[in-house]
Amino acid sequence: MRYKFTRRNALKMAGAGVIGASGLSMPFIGNSALAASGVLNLTVVNSLSGRFARYGAELKRGIDLAVKAANGAGLPVADAALQIELTEYDDKTDATQVARLVEKAISSDGSDLVIAGVGSVNVKTVIPVAQRFRAPVIALWAQVDGVFAGQKGDPYVFGPMPPFSLYYTKILEMASKLDGPAIKKVGIITPQDELGVFTVNDYVPSDIEKAGLDLVAAEFFPPGSQEFSGALDRVRRAEPDALIINCYTPEIIAIFKEMQATGYFPPMVIVEAPTSLADALGSDLEGVFAPTFWDPSLDGTKDDVFGTSRDFAAAYEAAYGNAPPDFVAAAGANTIVTAVKAFQDAKGATDAAELRKAFLNMNSETFFSTVRFADDGLNQGGTVYPSQFQGGMPKLVYPPEFSTAPLIHPLPAHAKS
Repeated sequence: MRYKFTRRNALKMAGAGVIGASGLSMPFIGNSALAASGVLNLTVVNSLSGRFARYGAELKRGIDLAVKAANGAGLPVADAALQIELTEYDDKTDATQVARLVEKAISSDGSDLVIAGVGSVNVKTVIPVAQRFRAPVIALWAQVDGVFAGQKGDPYVFGPMPPFSLYYTKILEMASKLDGPAIKKVGIITPQDELGVFTVNDYVPSDIEKAGLDLVAAEFFPPGSQEFSGALDRVRRAEPDALIINCYTPEIIAIFKEMQATGYFPPMVIVEAPTSLADALGSDLEGVFAPTFWDPSLDGTKDDVFGTSRDFAAAYEAAYGNAPPDFVAAAGANTIVTAVKAFQDAKGATDAAELRKAFLNMNSETFFSTVRFADDGLNQGGTVYPSQFQGGMPKLVYPPEFSTAPLIHPLPAHAKS
């Protein structure tokens, strides 16, 4: 693997505010030598520091594995064997910086394709850049339907993860079937941003209604806040049987610690993301649910880079000395595999229109999932399953045909509250 920019150099460029050809409105023209040389220039804009650094570190692990695997496979692109040259930038979890670095990659760096944006709050700044340059971009990790809806019918940013509108559907379906105690009332605490507003207004209410449950509390807190006691207390007074903590890892940890301090644990707790929770929260995390898009056992799809999900998990463990802690590294690797598939489908063309056509027409599969992009750029082929923390690791618990562990109910910490 060859890196044209070190992280230090990338940070220097970002700090200098380099924005490429700011203000231009021209189509992106990639490196037309790909078909002859076999070299694919990819730029990844990742959150390696700042608020989303926990995600960025795991995403990078998956990306590095995928680049190494793809370069070692000699995959055919037109008449050459593919070799990826990777440029990486740290956006510092800053939405403005994400957009600037994407623009630089497109207009100045000569990248054939850009992968960028950890979180929909950051990807929303990428969409106008991609549209202005008419250059396809892969979202590194974003899936809120409401953010992608702004490009519906004319997408340039493509998200390989499943739509967020599916995020809690199966967990709430599962919750409606539990007893001892039964789950009837649901509360949610969430930031007042793209993640929270669309979830509360558009997604969770319909899932709750379909499951025959009642939404009894929906409390917002300011994005980036570390003060949750008021919102949590208002949810608690509504006495939900299930609490959804719909936010990113830093806020999940802070809210959970507030719950530990007050001894408040309803029978069922659902968190938005499992990343880096086990070390921070200890044994009280046992029995907490989290949606997941990937598990080593979900091996019904495969690709030419890794093979199946089990093969990816084995490669991860061989490289890093432990099993993948969750789905995040797999999601990062999946963006590379998806990029490779697009270039193969485009027969080595790096013209933006041909690449975009490859994404729009993609009907394929990777080790992660099937891939079929809708007219808003989101992957309609992805799936979301309920997992539950058991022994510090998320285990699939529903539906029964995909379960890897028996479900625990109620939450063990509930007995202490």
